[in-house]
Amino acid sequence: MYESIGVPGDKLARSLQREHLLSAEYLATGSTEARSLLDDQRRLTDDDRQEFRRSSSTSQAQNAMSPPMKARYNDAVAAADELDDLRQDVNGRRIDLVTLGQRYAWLPTAMIALINSMTLSNNVELYQQSRSLTSIGLAEDHMTREFALASGLLLVHSRWEEPERRAFTQLAAKREFLFEQGMTELEPDLRAPFEKLIVSDAYRQFQRMEARIVSGTIGPDLTHAAWRQVSLDVDKVFRAAIDNGGVALASRGEPVAIATFVRAGVAGILGLAAVVLSLFVSLRAAGALSRELGGLRSAAQQLAEVRLPRVVERLRRGEKVDVALEAPELEPPGTTAEVRDVAHAFSAVQHTAVDAAVDQARLRESVGQALRNLARRSQGLLQRQLKLLDAMQRQTEDSTALEDLFRLDHLTTRMRRHAEGLIVLSGGSPGRTHRNPVAVAETLQGAVAEVEDYPRVRVYPMPEVSVKGSTVTDLIHLFAELIENATAYSPPHTEVSVRGEAVAKGFAVEIEDRGLGMSAEDIDAINRRLASPPEFSLADTERLGLIVVGRLATRHGVRVQLRPSPFGGTTAIVLIPAAVLAPEAVLEGAGA
Repeated sequence: MYESIGVPGDKLARSLQREHLLSAEYLATGSTEARSLLDDQRRLTDDDRQEFRRSSSTSQAQNAMSPPMKARYNDAVAAADELDDLRQDVNGRRIDLVTLGQRYAWLPTAMIALINSMTLSNNVELYQQSRSLTSIGLAEDHMTREFALASGLLLVHSRWEEPERRAFTQLAAKREFLFEQGMTELEPDLRAPFEKLIVSDAYRQFQRMEARIVSGTIGPDLTHAAWRQVSLDVDKVFRAAIDNGGVALASRGEPVAIATFVRAGVAGILGLAAVVLSLFVSLRAAGALSRELGGLRSAAQQLAEVRLPRVVERLRRGEKVDVALEAPELEPPGTTAEVRDVAHAFSAVQHTAVDAAVDQARLRESVGQALRNLARRSQGLLQRQLKLLDAMQRQTEDSTALEDLFRLDHLTTRMRRHAEGLIVLSGGSPGRTHRNPVAVAETLQGAVAEVEDYPRVRVYPMPEVSVKGSTVTDLIHLFAELIENATAYSPPHTEVSVRGEAVAKGFAVEIEDRGLGMSAEDIDAINRRLASPPEFSLADTERLGLIVVGRLATRHGVRVQLRPSPFGGTTAIVLIPAAVLAPEAVLEGAGA
């Protein structure tokens, strides 16, 4: 059965590992040469896949499988069938290197589990040695995934992003853990080939390169060519060591099998009882291990889906978080050493993630504080400049100088609005307030005065409705940003119309331009940002005015929505809620 299933399955897994490496290089470059090499390897992989299906589907091979072995075989066949979909994603370059490694690992992992299920033995010693070799085989598979991930990135000298570095670090840690676990329980004659591997120049060179990638100290000397050569050398030596260990284990198993056969012939009833007892013990042990793994899986899911997102969300809201209280260590659900090690690893990942989130929250708060301080200094200077300009305007009788002073006053007003926008983005409040309510019409006129192309804006007559003085400054800023966008994205000879009317839930203002308009997808995206403004990021500087509008609208419960205009442009509808409107108007100028 091993000849008809194990041998072709192992050959298929090795071919797939080589295809994984070439796929990563093709994703990185997209070159014709890389695609040609990948196509050649795919043909070899397809030949091996066809041979595996042909050899394993015979009645002799199928009848020899036990139910657990049959389940492992079905998993391997399903993973082989998924290969065609994966190739389509690679051809279209619609998959990243991290996901590529995860999907290419399905078949080798399933194949190793299938081959391992075929090596179960009633001899505890042989089973222990076989399990150790399987662990080392899994380590070799993780190493080939390291080769592919790093090769794809080094090929184009790409900067390693956090998901890629984390994936490489996890692969390296798992490889080392599996290898050390397998070596610990191997007997000297089976361990010898791997001890030679450890001290080989190729393996040591690989470990040095791996450590540099994990620590982030990738220098110009760590090139794709150097990594590729080390990968080939280490894989060759590693595979030879695994093959030698397998041959040694097989030769050790032959006399044990003969002795077992003789004993079974002499004492069949006792042998049958021993087999039944061993199966019972194995099932008990497997059940206990399954329960421990189930408990660990539940704890890990609770960590990934509930606890960590909750902590990160609290940090984003600016709340103080006690890391020790919010991210306690996972309690290992059992006594198995491997399960406890995995639980401790999850705890380490949890603490690292929470610490990183705390550091980012502190950084955001520090950046916001710095921006607020700078903006408030600019705001104060601009306010003083406006007062000085106002005094100069009253004292000047020269019409030409007065016109220049008016233009300078308008420019300073716009600069003040931009400074206040920076304060809003960093989480602060502009600081300017009005004591008394102000009419909506005057509020809109104040907003128009802060727009560069204000002569094009026409504010139509509207009902005498006022807004509370505490909201006037923010509403002027909100309307100014929307009117500024309307003038910027419409032809210079067209009018920007501003209308207002009382509605059931408050007062609605429509700002309409006659530009080229936007697509339905862009309008939907902007409306989502206005309804739920994202956190300010220094890396995202597009349409900052809309983020300011969203922040100001959220602060006062104002609803802002964009819609297509009948004239082909865009209409911004602002609904001022009744809670913001003044019950009795005690009016003052909007430009105070």
